[in-house]
Amino acid sequence: MDVMIDALPYVDKEIERLPGLKEAVLKEIQKEMKNTPKVGLDDSRLPPKAEIFSKSETLATLLDGYPSQTLVTQKAIDPSKWQVPQLQTNAGASDSDWRDAERKTRIGLAHMDVRNTNTSLLASYAPNAWLIRNYQMDGEAKEMEAEVEQWKERVTEVNRSRRVFQEATGKHLHSLETRWQDLVTNTVQLEMANVALQGEVEALSRKAEAMEKELEERV
Repeated sequence: MDVMIDALPYVDKEIERLPGLKEAVLKEIQKEMKNTPKVGLDDSRLPPKAEIFSKSETLATLLDGYPSQTLVTQKAIDPSKWQVPQLQTNAGASDSDWRDAERKTRIGLAHMDVRNTNTSLLASYAPNAWLIRNYQMDGEAKEMEAEVEQWKERVTEVNRSRRVFQEATGKHLHSLETRWQDLVTNTVQLEMANVALQGEVEALSRKAEAMEKELEERV
């Protein structure tokens, strides 16, 4: 069962004026919220999660957790494996060490050759690709800004509707409260009138008894 709790901030002004009342109300609200079903992340009333890098899964994975986690800890490119190994001729390096150093050096040179080729390709094609991607990201940013504005308008409309509803409800509550006070006042007046009449009835009864005794004595 869905439960919706809403306060009446546009109606209940006494909470700010009376000392200690706000703290007591907040305490009761916290107590009530513990027994209130929580809204799940899959609730239909919540907006869908925005995918910032929806077109680049690699970039999204690389930046997952940033900036609390560094890129190196997220399996980013580690340049240390491409560094040329340093061996000292008088350090007693074996033939296998030199062959391993040569292999790593060739790998590093091949990597740098690939980097040079990529740099050349970037110099030729990257500017246009960068401009196109910037244009696409600018379009995505405008779409997100438009969606944010729509949500802001919806929030404003909800708050406006709440205020109108609460003010109308406040007038109805005020009329009910006035009527309740009138009924209580009338009830108290009736009780007081009943007590007064009861006193008069008792006084008349005592007077009647006294008159009956007086008549009996005369007879």
